[in-house]
Amino acid sequence: MILIVESGSTKADWVLLDGVNTISSFQTKGWNPLFLTSEQMILRLKSYPELKTVFAKILEVHFYAPGCSNTSSFNDLESSLKSVFVEAKIMIESDLCAAARSAYKGSPLFVSILGTGSNTAFYNGDSIDQLKPSLGYVMGDEGSGASLGRLLLRSYLYQNLPADLHLEFSKKHSISKELVLNSVYKEDHPNQFLASYVPFLVTHKTHPYVKDLVQKEFKCYLETHVLSHPLCCDYSISFIGSVAFYFQDIIKDLCVENNLDVAEFIRFPIDSLINYHTKK
Repeated sequence: MILIVESGSTKADWVLLDGVNTISSFQTKGWNPLFLTSEQMILRLKSYPELKTVFAKILEVHFYAPGCSNTSSFNDLESSLKSVFVEAKIMIESDLCAAARSAYKGSPLFVSILGTGSNTAFYNGDSIDQLKPSLGYVMGDEGSGASLGRLLLRSYLYQNLPADLHLEFSKKHSISKELVLNSVYKEDHPNQFLASYVPFLVTHKTHPYVKDLVQKEFKCYLETHVLSHPLCCDYSISFIGSVAFYFQDIIKDLCVENNLDVAEFIRFPIDSLINYHTKK
C-alpha cells in the first residue's frame, strides 16, 4: 500500500492506494511540523480510524507539508512517521513540491500557492527554485488567506468598511478587538484564525470595496513574488490553493494586465499527486 498526504496549514488530504486503485481517502486538520511536537504527531496518526488497521501494510509514505524546509521540523516529522509506519519507506517533501508536481504537464512553469499562506517557485520538472523566502503570516504571505483576513479584520475594527459591509459582517460574525487580539497574539494557529474570514470576502467579492481590497493584495503578491523575476513572461504560471481558486477571475485579470500566461487553477493538488505517483 501507498499513503499520499498533501497538507497545508488548515487541512490535509490523505489517500491510501493499493497499486493504482484508491482504497480510501479522508481529510484532517492541517499538518505543519513547525507547530507540532513529535508526540502530537504520533497521537494524531494513531487517532485516524482509516489508518489503524493498515499501519504495517503501508510500504510507502509520500508526505507533503509546509514547514519541512526547517531541519528540526523535518526530522521530527520523519521520526514520527517512521515510528508508526514501521515497514514503510518515508519520503517527505514541501507543500511547494506538491504544488509543482500537481501543476507540471511537461513544460517548465511558475507555481503559485495561495491558500492559508503563500509561496512561489519555478519548476522545470526536476528542481524547484523558490523565488523568494517564505516569511510567514507576520512578515510575508502576501496574497494569502491570512493576509486577506488580516486586512478585512483591520478594516472592520478601524470602522473603515462601508456601512453595508460593516452591517453584513456584524450579522455574520461576533467580533471584538479583544477577541481578535487574543486569537492573533495568544492562541494557537493565528494564521488559520485570520484566514477563516476569507469566505466573507468570497461572498462579497463583487462589492467595490472588497474587490479593491483583494485586487491590491494580489497585485502586491504578483509584484513581489512573480513580476520581479526576469523570466516571468516567458513561462506560464499555475495557481494552487483555495484562495487562488475562489478569486481566480480577479487574479486572471491582473495577470492579463501584466502579460502573464495563466495555465490553470488547482484547488485540490491531491488528485494530480495520485496520478504523479501511480505513473512513476
